[in-house]
Amino acid sequence: MDYKQEISILVVTHNHDRYIKKLIDSLEKFQYFNVYFCEAASSDSTLEILKTSIFKNNILVKTKLEGFSKNNNDLIRHFNLNTNFFLLINPDLYFEEDFIKTLYESSQKDPNIGIIAPEIHYPDNRLQVTWKKFPSIFQVFKKRLGFLKTIDEVQMKNNNIDWCIGACMLINKVLLKDNNTLLDERYRLYCEDVDICFEAHQRKLLVVGEKKAVAFHYLNELSSKKIFSKYNYWNIRSIIKFALKWNWKYFAKKSHKNI
Repeated sequence: MDYKQEISILVVTHNHDRYIKKLIDSLEKFQYFNVYFCEAASSDSTLEILKTSIFKNNILVKTKLEGFSKNNNDLIRHFNLNTNFFLLINPDLYFEEDFIKTLYESSQKDPNIGIIAPEIHYPDNRLQVTWKKFPSIFQVFKKRLGFLKTIDEVQMKNNNIDWCIGACMLINKVLLKDNNTLLDERYRLYCEDVDICFEAHQRKLLVVGEKKAVAFHYLNELSSKKIFSKYNYWNIRSIIKFALKWNWKYFAKKSHKNI
């Protein structure tokens, strides 16, 4: 079987008309057609761009805003996707080399790999910090209060990492739960990425960063720009839900090496 048939690519859009064409061009260039878009109530021209693309039959259109986790899960349910891997890609991401093939090939080297992520760069080629250590509760709230930004964080150097951001991650179907649920829908926005990575570690699966795979991302840290923004509110709510879900185990054990 062609490896491309083993991967379903999931993209959630909301007012991304500035970026989405570049992602579409990347997908077309490397002939990825198993791509599914959840168009989440955009007020710009995102939907029109999608409707004129080769993916026009792979669009789930929503008229109201829902959570990032639910939107991705709804794509799996709506299109009845049953592939071995699910690749989450942000709509403001693009790539110049076929990093997806590299991720897939690396995933085949060890059956214990649950999640694998590329190295992500800013468009000017600076490294974006996306492979992270589990932070302490002090670090979490320091970031939410605007005292710590991604640019100040440190990229994990080893291939085996604690967690990676949800902008781009290849997830093995073994992490798919009942009712075709991949991500926990209790999170409206934020924490769904660290949650599924933490779950992978709890299940003795590896979370891996692949340096040979590179993608580019227009990072927009909405939740840390304004302390009293709705994005920061959603983020703090997600942190509380995460802590309650895992009975504070996460903050007690800040690295999967201790789990």
